[in-house]
Amino acid sequence: MKVIEWLDADEAKDKEESCGGMGGFFSEGMRWDDYLADISAQHILYIEAIRTSVIEHKLKIGGDGHQENWIPLFEDGTIGSFSFRAWGDLMAAIWSTEENKDYQYMDFYMNCLGEKD
Repeated sequence: MKVIEWLDADEAKDKEESCGGMGGFFSEGMRWDDYLADISAQHILYIEAIRTSVIEHKLKIGGDGHQENWIPLFEDGTIGSFSFRAWGDLMAAIWSTEENKDYQYMDFYMNCLGEKD
């Protein structure tokens, strides 16, 4: 699975959701493997695709940025749509592992980042 584009809310509104949901569990000291342990097997390919794209593009986006401007579109035509807390979990898991730094979901919950150029 691959993220082929990042959509804004209007572009994504009629797309089927393949992953996402609610969150708020990721705390300091946790890393990517801790995050994956809480993800259902059917969503792993999508989550890994988001991780790859986020790292490749060096995206540090809050939940507000995700919901307004940075919604992943996958090669199968579905999207990932997360609550602020669930997006915070995902970003914290990605960047805590990449930077070997302790993040928690609140670090990415809502920070008014992620406006597209």
